[in-house]
Amino acid sequence: AIDLLDGVAGNGEGYFIEDGGFPPVLDHLLESLLLTGKGHPRFGKASRRILKRLGDRLKKERPLENVMPWFAQGLDRADGTLKLKRTWWPPWKRQVRLDWDIKASKPMFDALIETHKDLSEATGGDPWVPPTWTWFANLATPHPLGGCNMGPDPTRGVVDHRCRVFGYDNLWVTDGAVVPEAIGRNPSRTIAALAERAADHVEI
Repeated sequence: AIDLLDGVAGNGEGYFIEDGGFPPVLDHLLESLLLTGKGHPRFGKASRRILKRLGDRLKKERPLENVMPWFAQGLDRADGTLKLKRTWWPPWKRQVRLDWDIKASKPMFDALIETHKDLSEATGGDPWVPPTWTWFANLATPHPLGGCNMGPDPTRGVVDHRCRVFGYDNLWVTDGAVVPEAIGRNPSRTIAALAERAADHVEI
């Protein structure tokens, strides 16, 4: 991992970059299907032959062998708002929607992408920025935070420091929703630590 949270490298924007190495999931799936002798039940032997050919080709060409994915987490502005809105059809149903304007956080993302490009150049690679971001400014967020924020009182949060909902003694929230803003790195351990602390405060 590369810790750039101090903002020096990103003109004041803090972020954290991790090696996003992934296992050859497709290879393992094909090997499993071939070893068990299973193909698609409708096609039987024909599907097994197709799987074998595909597996042999993947082993020979290894299309993902030289791919190096990098994951990043940054200190965005944490200015999104969750709202319960009606759907256009059927109109009596409601869904939780996130209203978030990318403009305030865009300098952080731009700095992060430039760092990714620099890393690619330094390692002899060709950077590839997903078109979902380039064209639509659309992000994938595997660990969304906020929405049920921890705060000092009901006017500034939903849960207290123990993750207990204000005004509801037997209602607790113990996932990433209680984290009020981005922490700039993978929050899995932070979420787990908060959940364990909440469990210590539960009175049975």
